[in-house]
Amino acid sequence: MHFRGMNLLGAAACRGRAALLAAGSLAALATASAAVAQEAAETRAEPTRLDEIVVTARRRSESLQDVPVAVSAFSAERLSDLQADDISGIQYSVPNLYLDKGDASNAVVYLRGVGQNDSLAFADPGVGIYVDDVFIARSQAAFLELFDVARIEVLRGPQGTLYGRNTIGGAVKFVSSPPSSTPAAYLEAGIGNYASRILNGRIGGPLIDGVLNGKVAFAYSGRDGYAENAVDGRDDGDQNSLAGRIALDWTPTDRLQVLVSVDAKRDRPDTSRSPARETAITGALTNGALVTYPAATDPYRVNVNANGLSDLTGLGASVTVRYEASDAVTIESITAYREMAFDLNLDVDGAPLPILDILVLQDQNQFSQELRASYDAGGRLTGTAGLYYFRDEDTTFSGVDNGAATIFGFPVVAFGFQTSSLADTRQETRSWAAFADVSYDLTDRLSIGGGLRYTQEEKFSGRRFENFFNPAVSVIRNTPPFRAGRGVAGTPITGDADFDAFTPKVSVSYTPNKDVLLYGSASRGFKSGGFDGRATNNFSFEPFRPEFVWSYEAGAKITGLDGRLTFNAAYFYNDYTDIQVTSFGSDPVTGVFVSLFTNAAAATIQGLEFELAARPTDQLSINASLGLLDAQYDEFDILVGGTITDVSDRALVNSPEVNASLAVTWEQPLSDGYSLVLHGDAGYRSTVATEITDSPVLQQDAYTLISAFAALRSTDGVWEVRAGVQNLTDEEVRVQGFNLADFPGVQLGFYAAPRTYDLRLIWRY
Repeated sequence: MHFRGMNLLGAAACRGRAALLAAGSLAALATASAAVAQEAAETRAEPTRLDEIVVTARRRSESLQDVPVAVSAFSAERLSDLQADDISGIQYSVPNLYLDKGDASNAVVYLRGVGQNDSLAFADPGVGIYVDDVFIARSQAAFLELFDVARIEVLRGPQGTLYGRNTIGGAVKFVSSPPSSTPAAYLEAGIGNYASRILNGRIGGPLIDGVLNGKVAFAYSGRDGYAENAVDGRDDGDQNSLAGRIALDWTPTDRLQVLVSVDAKRDRPDTSRSPARETAITGALTNGALVTYPAATDPYRVNVNANGLSDLTGLGASVTVRYEASDAVTIESITAYREMAFDLNLDVDGAPLPILDILVLQDQNQFSQELRASYDAGGRLTGTAGLYYFRDEDTTFSGVDNGAATIFGFPVVAFGFQTSSLADTRQETRSWAAFADVSYDLTDRLSIGGGLRYTQEEKFSGRRFENFFNPAVSVIRNTPPFRAGRGVAGTPITGDADFDAFTPKVSVSYTPNKDVLLYGSASRGFKSGGFDGRATNNFSFEPFRPEFVWSYEAGAKITGLDGRLTFNAAYFYNDYTDIQVTSFGSDPVTGVFVSLFTNAAAATIQGLEFELAARPTDQLSINASLGLLDAQYDEFDILVGGTITDVSDRALVNSPEVNASLAVTWEQPLSDGYSLVLHGDAGYRSTVATEITDSPVLQQDAYTLISAFAALRSTDGVWEVRAGVQNLTDEEVRVQGFNLADFPGVQLGFYAAPRTYDLRLIWRY
């Protein structure tokens, strides 16, 4: 495996040999680390052990160190230390994870080079995000606030044989805090720069002792935008979000538990998030004269006219029933319904004229039903089997204003092309699946596992159009009634297709002693095909194919220093085919904007991952991670200059070769009642492609983000006053790019927040 000249494992002749080499290296590392840990344990004092992290990665409660799966887990305490107010706060602490907020308030998630950055409904996510085991279908609803959280689990690699909705790249699991059987409460309030306001709370306890527990939780966050719009002088990309959750936990008998949960979110900022121009753009004034807007010199000073809408409303409800049919068999049902409404204006030209301004009005709802049975009699055999049904319906009303665009150096109106357009897109998905996963202990030290999933999906999509040829018509400022005679109706297009797949998994694990776990696995991942939600004719509305990946993994999990150190390592190799990619360009004849969503690529991705947690003393805690990624296209054909071009020499999007993190927390007692807590963490990424063409203009150079806080905490954990800062060195980090060099002739960048700081008061009961 080659990382800019560094040969990590040597050139593997085939996948099998690479896996064997990795397993041998990890076994040697495990043995050496265990010996060092034992020696150190014998010569040191006995400080507090690391807290045991219990996860449900295999649908049963297990210690993180006993699970033969590459999984990272974050407790509520560690999330607080990372100052993670939303789900992107974990991204630097998980090897080979990229997770940030996209241009359309969507969660952009990549694991080990596998993901999806298109925000429209037709593009299924490559990494699934789950809330209490319920899959979130839309990426806008998947960018979660981290409140009322028990833990976050990040499972790397294909997930299918244990999870309801098959996901090809991995899963991010949000597990909310359970309703408490004793009275409990939490309140957090804070203020910071950019007029930020934070208020989170939770209260719960028994409603009927021993039978019914409940809770109510909420989170509010608001701030001014950290960018300024030069057009009107107002801030851009502000925040105004309110979310909440209500849950009841009913246990009428010792064998029956019913958990009912309802959550909601309302996001109403004054503006949407706008990009900075990384290159100049030319547009046409109303009199036909041309004007050129230069590249921005400050990424936090934008210059846009279409940024007045970014509203999100979400609602979800689930009922989880667990019944212990016997001491060995547990039956579980998860019934869930979710809906979302999302409205957006997005200025995709980064200029103050309607060159390429976008309107999106989206309504979506989903229903899922999962039934599964688990077997564990305390013997050698354990297993889970289940059935899954998923239905998703999405209607997206979209439009574009481009009356100020130019073609070949002339205003678009000079060629008689439409100056604006509207489209109504309806998509339906039906998915059925059956899955099973079993583990068998051949000996007290050696276990084997196997799983299989069969998935069948049906997809239907239809689009209707209306085009306008009057520059005075604006679908952004005053959307005309759809197909009411003001414009020219286009020809409707429809399509339906079926997709199915078998996705197996086999694994083996070996525990040479109680402190070391070695494992290996091979699994197949699948992501369904569909229809291009930007297509304008039946020719481009042919279904795109599913994605597939064969993933091979070998790993080691080591516990040392008598429970005060854990060290986990993994090697993986992915054979990734039929990658679904969006590319933008211009028609070589007319010069007008075209987009293409196709199975454009295949790639080979391999890498190494390391995670360390240590508590050398009672006062000091250390967490570190390192991810090394070698991601190479085997083929990659996209639109360049209006023609399909091979660009397989370019880097995969959101897949840096090196990513690393380090977090250190020191707690120093000051008196019998209080202690001082100091925390610092740093995240590093090497150069990364922020969009699929890997334009040199839009690459993000290597950078390091540093965050820290100081807190005064009561020793009983009730009170805490905290002053924190994120992005301490005020780095300008481009997190997403748009390469629209062909049309309308600009490249754009979206940027993460500059330095932010706040003061918070936390109370726990």
